[in-house]
This record gives sequence, structure tokens and C-alpha cells, in this order.
Amino acid sequence: MKKTLAVCALAVLWSTAPLLAAPSISSFTPAFGSASDPSYIFINGNGFSPGTLVVRFNGVQDPGAFATAGTLIQARVPAGATNGANPIFVSVNGAGVLSSQDFTVIGPGPYISDFSPITGSGNTPVTINGAHFTTPLAVYFNGLLAPGANAPALTQITVNAPSGVTTGPITVQTTLGYYTSATNFYVPPIVTGFSPAAGRSGTNVIITGTNFLGTSAVRFNGLDATSFNVLSNRAISAVVPVGVTTGTLRIIAPAASALSSSNFVVQPTITGFAPIFGPVGSGVTITGANFNVGTPVVKFSGAQAGTPTGVTFGQLSAIVPAGATNGPVTVTTTDGIATSASNFFLPPTISTIAPSNSAPGTRVSIKGNNYIGTTAVTFNGTPAAAVVVTNNTSIGALVPPGVTSGPIRVTTPGGTATSAANFFGAPVIISFNPTHGLPGNNVSLTGQNFLGTGAVRFNGSNATFTLLNNTTLNATVPNNALTGTISVTAPAGTATSAQSFALDYTANLSLTVSDDPDPVVVGDPLLYTITVVNNGPYATPGVFLTNTLPATVNLLAASTSQGALNTNANPVIGDLGQLEVGASASVTFEVVPQAVGSIANTAQVTAQYPDPVLANNTVTIGTLVQPLPLLSVRFVPPNQVILAWASTLTNYALEFKSPITSAAWSAVLPPPVNEGNENQVTETNNLSPRYYRLHRRP
Repeated sequence: MKKTLAVCALAVLWSTAPLLAAPSISSFTPAFGSASDPSYIFINGNGFSPGTLVVRFNGVQDPGAFATAGTLIQARVPAGATNGANPIFVSVNGAGVLSSQDFTVIGPGPYISDFSPITGSGNTPVTINGAHFTTPLAVYFNGLLAPGANAPALTQITVNAPSGVTTGPITVQTTLGYYTSATNFYVPPIVTGFSPAAGRSGTNVIITGTNFLGTSAVRFNGLDATSFNVLSNRAISAVVPVGVTTGTLRIIAPAASALSSSNFVVQPTITGFAPIFGPVGSGVTITGANFNVGTPVVKFSGAQAGTPTGVTFGQLSAIVPAGATNGPVTVTTTDGIATSASNFFLPPTISTIAPSNSAPGTRVSIKGNNYIGTTAVTFNGTPAAAVVVTNNTSIGALVPPGVTSGPIRVTTPGGTATSAANFFGAPVIISFNPTHGLPGNNVSLTGQNFLGTGAVRFNGSNATFTLLNNTTLNATVPNNALTGTISVTAPAGTATSAQSFALDYTANLSLTVSDDPDPVVVGDPLLYTITVVNNGPYATPGVFLTNTLPATVNLLAASTSQGALNTNANPVIGDLGQLEVGASASVTFEVVPQAVGSIANTAQVTAQYPDPVLANNTVTIGTLVQPLPLLSVRFVPPNQVILAWASTLTNYALEFKSPITSAAWSAVLPPPVNEGNENQVTETNNLSPRYYRLHRRP
């Protein structure tokens, strides 16, 4: 505790130690001067003595400065002090201070500190204050010489502003030089013109005239310009303010204000409208400015609406007229026309598409209305590969990959239009079910782009069908259809299935073969008759007969009741064509056997349809070929005769008659005896004549 008190006591001793007072400057006079001036500059204040005194002007010390008392210093501008305005520096015993106001160091020539009045016109008396106004002298107002200038003292000039004076600085010239005032002498402004003569809020207007320097305000029919810039004494640029109406321009300058002789015409302005889309007959509110001049006329993309309602300075309402299309809205008043920056959109329409089918990547022309601003074109929901909006009534769109049959849609800010007609993609058959069947069966096909299908065919035969949707249709297998592919024909082409539809037809063909005669004598004609019968249940196409003739016969002739025979080789092939249910076809072969013995002819029939009973499709018939029916007679002594013939002639009988003139033949008895390869009959020669023959039994 004691230590803390000691420290506090020390602090009190320090804070109450005596300090040296610094000088202070309260004022000085005059406010300007030069090194050549013989008179003093008087500096008022406190603390100027006793001690060492230093006085500086613009950083240069006056060695002759002295304090006549503690409150007054007398000093002169030292040689070498640069021209310009800066505070005076005073220090006493090293403690310095700067004046709160600037002292202006001037040169030896004339100097203007101020003049009065600061505004006027030609012949206005003006008093100019300053220094070094020695005669002879000349005074210029913005470069124009003022005659009759008079300097009653070195610090003052009286002069009348010259005729034709314009706003600008005053210049005094003597033999020691010249000086131009830092401020202007202002002359009442004059507006001679402006450009453009009409505009709207935000328009930059160039105003021409004179005496514009120092302009403090530019007004359009009483409203201050949004901004302005004095380009020169003769020109001002100004921005037309919001809410302005037609009227004069006013320039407010120091000497006066000036009005234009003509009006600045404020054209109507559209800043927006709502809604931005709608059909004919819908109402639209338009906002902007300068609508209430006369009776405004509203147009939607050139189509004139009826008389607008609710007209105020910044708003009106109009009804979308018939004939309106996508495009800007315009409002016309007696002061001009305003066009909206954005378009008003009406619902789009589609009248035609051409072509109605084409491959991906090709261009489709879409005709209709209100296409400006189109945001999307789709082919049955798939976006077009590219879209070019040619104008408000025409669009070019590239068919996208994978396009499917369906309508084309055009979407704009005004809505979406759907084509009445479909655009068709090439049909594709993916599958069908079932894969086989009979006429009258229903087959379901799946694929793509079935819309607009005009025909369904089973291996070329037209079928009745029902289109369910773009990917599915049902077809009925037509009568007489044959196994083969299914095809679907739509506007964009024909699709053919990758696999065949199999017809489950059956045909029970039966085959019979006959030979005549049997047996047959070698060298005699032999006729084979082959009959093919279709026992149903279906007429069958593609009936083929294959007939293998015996190798030991010669073919004399062949014929068929239908179709054609190829007899160039053995077997003989017969293409009999189609055989109806219950119908038959007959084929004959006339041959000549060339060798004795048994021969076989084989016939086989096939058809395009499966045969449920194959046992009767192949027939082989055997024929006995006999030698020539020759009768030999041999005498056996003493009185017998042996009559003999080939034993293979089993269908021959030995007969006789006697006398020769007898009409009847009689069988020889007893029956023949087979001896080796002969049949033999032994007769006794009784000296009665007999005549013998071999007779073929029926």
C-alpha cells in the first residue's frame, strides 16, 4: 500500500510541472503580398516574445521579421519565396505554429484578389481589387478588351464590362506582366438550340448557346436533368430525367437563367407490359411514360388495338386485336412512337409440316404463326436436333435421331402448338407373337412407328389388322398365307420382320400307281398311271412328284394333268403346283421294257406343307416282263409231238382247232408240264391235222 501511494504522488508531481507556451496566430493583414512590396505584413496573435522569433512564407524565412509586442509581428515577404497560397509559419524559442488561413505570395506584377459584382453584362461597372495595378494597364473580360479601365490606386481598378462580354475570367495586364482571376465574371446565359429535338427519359441532349460556365442546373420542363456536364461555355450535355413531359429547356447559371425558344418533345416510353403473352381478346396493361398526350394508339406487332383505356402518364390498357402476331408493342402519341424492347407473345399455331416423314438429320419445314421466341421443337416428345426460326411463320427443324411417329410440337412463351397431322418415323418390327399359326389366328406385332400403317402382309398376302398404338398392332393371318416374313407398311416406309411367320398347314396326300399290262411282253408298251390325291384339310402348294423308272425300260412318252414334268433324267420330276382339297393330279409314263424279268417303278409325292400320313406318299409297283410268246413244236418218234413255250408265260394257254376253218379254239388237255424253263404238252400224232396257238388269258 505504501509503495502504491508513492507512485501516485510522483505522477502528480510530473503532471503539474511547468510547460513552455507556444505562440498562436489569430489573423494577419494583408492576405497577399510580394517580396517587392515595401509595406509590412502585420501578424496578430500571442506568445511572440520574448525569445527567438522565426517567420516563414512558403517555407522561406524573413530575416527582418520582429515582434513589436507579444501580440504583434511585422514582417515582409522574403526574396525567394515561391508564388502560391500557404499558411504563415511562426516559431518562438523553437515552438512553432501555422496560421489557420493561407497567405498568398504574389509576384511583382498585377494580382487580382477579387472583383465585384461577379455577374453582369455589357457596360456593367466592375471594381477589381488586388495589387500592383500600375499604369498603363489593360483589362480583359474572357479575352475581350474593356475600354476605359482606370486604377485610382495600386490596389483597385474600376472598369465597365465590354459590349459582347461572355462568361469567363478577368485578366489585368501592366508593364510588369498580367494576372487572370481564378473565378469567372458571369454573363446571363443564352440558349440557341438543342439536339435531338425529341427523346425520352435517358436521352442525352446537347444544348448549345453561350455563357454556360458555372451552370448549376438544367431543367426539362421544370424537372432537373438526371445529370449534366458543361462541355464548354457554349455547350452542355444533359440526360433527360424520368417523368419529364414536353416543354422548354432551362439553363440556370450564376448570372441568370435562360429558356429555350422551342420545346423539347418527350416521346412516349414503354418500360414493360403484363402479361407478356396471351390470345387475341386478352387484356394487356402497358407501363411507361408520356402516354397521356392526345389519344394514344396501341399496336401489337403492327395490328392496331381498339381505343386504350385507363390512360395515365405512365400506364394504359389495351385488348390484343385480331391479326396480332408475336412482336413488339408500340404506343403512338402526338409526340412520337414508343416500341417495347421485348415481344408480346400469342399462342403459336401449326398449319403444315413438310415432309411428313424423313430420316434423322433431314430438315422439316413447319409453317404456322407466332414462332418468334420459340424455345423448343419436339418430334413426338423428342427434341429436334436443331431449330432455326426463319421468321414468325416458319421454322426449320432437323429430325432427331430415334424419332418416333407422332405430332410435332412448337413451344414459345405464348404456349405450345401441336400439329394436327403426325410426323412419321420409319417403321420397325421388333417381334411378333405367336411365331406360327393358321389363317384366322391373331398375331400381335411390337415395334416402333406403327402410326399411319396402311398395310400388314404375311409373305405378301394382305392381312386385316387393328392399330393399337405407335408400338403395337394386331393382325389376322390371311387365307392362303404362306410361311414367310411379315411386313408393315407405314407412311415412312416398309418394315420387314427378321424372322418368318410359319404357317401350320397340313396336307394328307395319297399316291396310287398302276401298271398296264402286267405282265408285259418284252418290247411291248407298258403304261404307268400315277394318281396324287389331296385328302385335306388344306389346299397345298408346291406338290412335287418324284418317279424313278426301272433301269431296263425306255421312256416313250410322259404326260401330266397339271403342272410340268422334267423327263431329262431319271428320276423324272413333276412340279404339279397347288392341289386343292379333294382334287387329284394324274401322271402317266409309257415305257418299253428291254429285258425279261421283274421290274419296279417307285413314285414319291411331297408338298410344301407337312403331311401327317407319310405311309401313302411313296408307292413302288412291280411288273413282270415276259419273253416273246413263241410256241415251239418238236417231233418225237414214232408219232408224238412236243409243244413247248417259256414257263414265264404263265398267263398264256395252249389252244388248238381242227380243221383250220373251224371258228372255235379249244384248250389242249391235259395241262402243260413244267420242264426246266419250259411248259410242255405232248400230243399223239393221229394223222388228223391240228392248228395250235398260245393265247394270253385276260
